Amino acid sequence: MNKFVFLFIIIILAIGLPLLFNFSNMLEGYSNHELIQSIGIVPNSQTEVLVQDTYPPTGKNETSNNNYNQIWWHYPTFKLGSYKQITNNLKYYDNPDNGTCIRADFCGALYKNKKDSNTNITLPLPPVRQGLRVGYFISKP
Repeated sequence: MNKFVFLFIIIILAIGLPLLFNFSNMLEGYSNHELIQSIGIVPNSQTEVLVQDTYPPTGKNETSNNNYNQIWWHYPTFKLGSYKQITNNLKYYDNPDNGTCIRADFCGALYKNKKDSNTNITLPLPPVRQGLRVGYFISKP
């Protein structure tokens, strides 16, 4: 007798819970309310490039015809060991495609070169007359 009562309760729950919580809309994936809200909304990441505020976009929706033999010279290299202390670490790039694109056809595809008045030349700090230099700053004497 207990088996029939237990089976009856399971059948009632199997039929009653979907009706109670309206599981039919959840089986489709979206309810009508969610579907109406999602129509026509396109996120900005689908229509804009990542750093278009800093670098001007080309406006093309295609990759370039570059290969690795053509893009390597965009990577900044300077003579090492000079007393001018010039390094390959640039602060202001003309273009984020600096010759290290993985899949070479992405270099030159998204951004134009930026015309920037900032310079990458850094000068060494002058010698300290009084006090001590701690990093960039001078301590009080």
